[in-house]
Amino acid sequence: MMKRVITLALSVLLLVSVIPISTAAAYDPIYVTDSNGITSTGDFDSLFSGQIIYYPASMMDSDDTYPVVVWANGTMCAPALYHSLLSKIAAGGYIVVTNTNMMSADGKAQIASVDFILEKNADPDSVFYRKVDTEHIAAAGHSQGGRSAVNAAAADGRIDCVLSIAGSNYTSEAKKLSTPTFFMAGGADMMVLASMWVKPAYKNCKGPAVYASLKGALHTRCCTNAGDYSGYAVAWFDAWLKDDADALDQFRSGGALSGDSKWKDFAAKGF
Repeated sequence: MMKRVITLALSVLLLVSVIPISTAAAYDPIYVTDSNGITSTGDFDSLFSGQIIYYPASMMDSDDTYPVVVWANGTMCAPALYHSLLSKIAAGGYIVVTNTNMMSADGKAQIASVDFILEKNADPDSVFYRKVDTEHIAAAGHSQGGRSAVNAAAADGRIDCVLSIAGSNYTSEAKKLSTPTFFMAGGADMMVLASMWVKPAYKNCKGPAVYASLKGALHTRCCTNAGDYSGYAVAWFDAWLKDDADALDQFRSGGALSGDSKWKDFAAKGF
């Protein structure tokens, strides 16, 4: 319990901060491992500018490299709100990097997260030195962060797949997207209406894509019940970042998602 409190405090601090502080003067990394076996730590120049990273604790004793998921937060949301979801994704064998940006729509902060983790992979003094699978990177996010993920992937060829949860996607931006994308919507989301934002983005993107709406889900469901999303999120990443054919089959017509009674309005194209 205490470990989780410390982890949450680290990221909540970013939400309430008002005075930037120097890393060198006031910050030493904190490493906390939670009940999922996931270690989280922070690296930031100021309380408004930085990264929180989740990774399997077993990474430290492994010779393997790990694919990366760069995460973008919703409007005025801190990483703490997504702790459960990001921890579950990391438990699937991923390094998850979330920036502290709270207005992320243009995708630039997520691209900066890609740069950040690749720099750490090349730094002999970093715990991530030679731990990153640099050829397999995903962008994911919620709400405005889902829009960010679409824009980041459209602009940066290093990103191999996208997960947009209740993304406030613009059709004009989605038309630029050819990266495989899973668009998740909420059946009771009154903030980002699926019919206005999520479904049109699915229809207009150029690459392989999946759309599904979680029945009865409000806009913030991924913050309050991460288990509704994490299984398919990890499967989506496994399909495109680990070349897992069985995982990809879950998203085909007749696969697990299309027959899942918790989800509705399934659609898929391009694969």
